[in-house]
Formats: sequence, structure tokens, C-alpha cells
Amino acid sequence: MSNDTSNGVGPIERSPTYLSSTLALLAGVSTAVLSAYAQVALGATLAGLLVLGLGLGVGRQSPVTVGGGLLVAGVVAAGLSGAPVLATVLGMTTALLAFDLGTTALGLGEQLGRETPTSEVELLHAVASAAVGLGVVVPALAIREVATGGQPVSAVFGLLVVVLLSVVVLRRADPLSGRRA
Repeated sequence: MSNDTSNGVGPIERSPTYLSSTLALLAGVSTAVLSAYAQVALGATLAGLLVLGLGLGVGRQSPVTVGGGLLVAGVVAAGLSGAPVLATVLGMTTALLAFDLGTTALGLGEQLGRETPTSEVELLHAVASAAVGLGVVVPALAIREVATGGQPVSAVFGLLVVVLLSVVVLRRADPLSGRRA
């Protein structure tokens, strides 16, 4: 493919899209706020937010993945430090959403270019991912209330099971076609 600009069309900017990048960072900020129950948790989520932002800034998947992992680790640390279950479950949801939206920003930017009008697709994806995440919050709280008998370790185990299920659902769902990938 040539970068010939003699026809008035310049090269395609393959950087991450602005909208999904912004939404990913907002989800990361939400994760940090929800995890501010212990210094180690807040430190991990802020580091995750920084790495996520750097990954989106340079347009690379590996820092986005590491940033998402640090966000998740911060939420787990907050949960183990005594954060309320609701804050922990919502924090995990926003951490996974930050990773998912960051990956979407990278993918759309690489495939279609930053300047392509993709806001409708990005908003549809963000709403669908948030709906899946919030749809996991109710079962997670139900697992805690019914199955754990108030034992914090059991609640963390139940939360991890729900997180695993939500990751599987988020990775398999294709909101653009309505089909499973």
C-alpha cells in the first residue's frame, strides 16, 4: 500500500480511536475510585490506569493488557483489604470494561483508522459491554448472600468465578453482528 498523497488523500492514522480510549480511561478512573480502600489497592489501580493510558497513547496492546491486569489486581487487593462487596464487584466490572474498551480503541484504530466515523459502533460496544458487566453484578451479589454464609474468603472465591464468567462472555460476544464469535 502506497502513501501517495497526490490524489489528496493522506495516509491513514492507525492510532486508537478517541471515544473508546476516553471511555476506557474513565472506566479505569472508576476502578481506582472504587478500590481506594487500601493503599496497595489504590497504588495498583493507579499504576494500571497509568499503564493503560500509556498503551493507548502509543497504540500497543501489551501495555493495555498489563494495565487491565493491574486494575484487576488492585480490585482484588481492595477486596482482600475489606472493601465492601458491592464496591469490589463494581470495581472488577469497571476494570474489565477498561481493558475491553482499550482493546476496542486499538482494534478500530488499526483496522479503520482514527479519523473514520465509528462513534456509533463504539457507543454500541461500550453499552453492550457495560450491560454484560452490570448483568454480572446481581448474580455476584446473590452468590455472596446465598452461597457464602458471610465468609469473606468464600465471597472472594465467588467473585472470581463471576469474573471468569464475565471475561468469557465479553470475549465471545460480538455486539456488531449479534452473533457469538
